[in-house]
Amino acid sequence: MNTTPSAGHSPRPEPGLRDASFHDLFMDCCRLGPAPTRSRELFVIAVTAVLIGLVLVIVQPPLAAGAFAVGIAGAFMAVRWGIGTRDKWTRR
Repeated sequence: MNTTPSAGHSPRPEPGLRDASFHDLFMDCCRLGPAPTRSRELFVIAVTAVLIGLVLVIVQPPLAAGAFAVGIAGAFMAVRWGIGTRDKWTRR
């Protein structure tokens, strides 16, 4: 019996948002590098945006400080997305 998968069929589906547990998604949010898949990285970006919005509403910093914080977080998320697009997600 041949147990090797055929060239066009992978034995496991690509992990996506539906296959991730809450723990996996939480770890994706805590990790400095990009998430394993685009869908999970989009989830991380959405969660980060909501958390930053909540902090800015609660703390109510001056406009310049809030804009600076949003800019830094946006740049960090852009770098994560760029690394994932360039290296991590193209190998799958």
